[in-house]
Amino acid sequence: MILTGFAELTNREQEVLRYIIQNFIVTASPVASKTLVDRYRLNISSATVRNAMNSLESKGLLDHPHTSSGRVPTEQGYRHYVNSLMQVSILSTEEKQILDTIQTFLTSDVDDAVQSAARILARLSNLLAVVIAPKLGQGIFRKIELVSISSNRILVVLTIESGIVKTFSVEVQTELEPGEMERVACFLNERLQGYKLNEITRKIDEMLADYEDEDYSGLIRVFIDSADTIFDDRQLRRFHFGGVEYMALQPEFNDLGNYKGIVELLENEDMIIHLLDENKEINNSREVQIRIGKENKIQQAEQCSVVSANYHYGGIQGTIGLVGPTRMNYSRMVALVEQLANRFSVYNPGK
Repeated sequence: MILTGFAELTNREQEVLRYIIQNFIVTASPVASKTLVDRYRLNISSATVRNAMNSLESKGLLDHPHTSSGRVPTEQGYRHYVNSLMQVSILSTEEKQILDTIQTFLTSDVDDAVQSAARILARLSNLLAVVIAPKLGQGIFRKIELVSISSNRILVVLTIESGIVKTFSVEVQTELEPGEMERVACFLNERLQGYKLNEITRKIDEMLADYEDEDYSGLIRVFIDSADTIFDDRQLRRFHFGGVEYMALQPEFNDLGNYKGIVELLENEDMIIHLLDENKEINNSREVQIRIGKENKIQQAEQCSVVSANYHYGGIQGTIGLVGPTRMNYSRMVALVEQLANRFSVYNPGK
């Protein structure tokens, strides 16, 4: 027997629960005992299956809609399934090849990679895919290069220790000679190398305390005054998503109230970040996490399940996740999230 909460399941009850969930994932319709016997060619009677269903319902793993003789899984039923009965799917060769295309986008452009990952994952899952960008503020400063764009604009190329590059431009009051820009870059590289970007943001005044001796151009003062923009990643998009159109096709979201909740999630950055960023509790672990219905602790996601995993892009952590109905195909979605996260994590843009 297997324990689920305070209930014990016999082998037959486990089998019936697995078949009901597998059937319900495909049909979104309550499952009757005769359906199970016929579809899975069970060597037991419909009456025996009904007895197992009644027992599973009494244990809180199945529910019995009033308008049907069939049963549907409860959140507790899904939880037992993913914890004890589910086997992670083996992806097809074609699916693996599609996931491999992320390598094309894993360049130094973080935003490009994150956006592409969300699009690929949504395409393969037919669900809402959300990819939280790695927190560049955790990256360690390697170097700054300065390139003249025009008489009053300079391109700043900031490289993080992992090899990720961030580019932006700054305005200057006077035109600078190449030698002056090189001298300022050398000064900044000497003082800032080895510090995390968020640490530089907080302490740049201290790190460049005697900057006046080197700041003939006023450029170093620009870096000090603009540190919140230059060394912080808050101006970057915190996440990208894809596949919202697929959610509208799910029967569960024919109810406009449920679909509205998904839209509200995507319109609220903090809410969607919180929904997926629960993985921060396990920090560097790449283990796939599954939260079902009310386990999400967000009202707008109470009709949803979330499958997510951390990834590491150039040593900086982000999160990949799928949001869908509690009826989602968990075994396949876990495989997709896990393998995409692995493709991110084995890539090092610094090499």
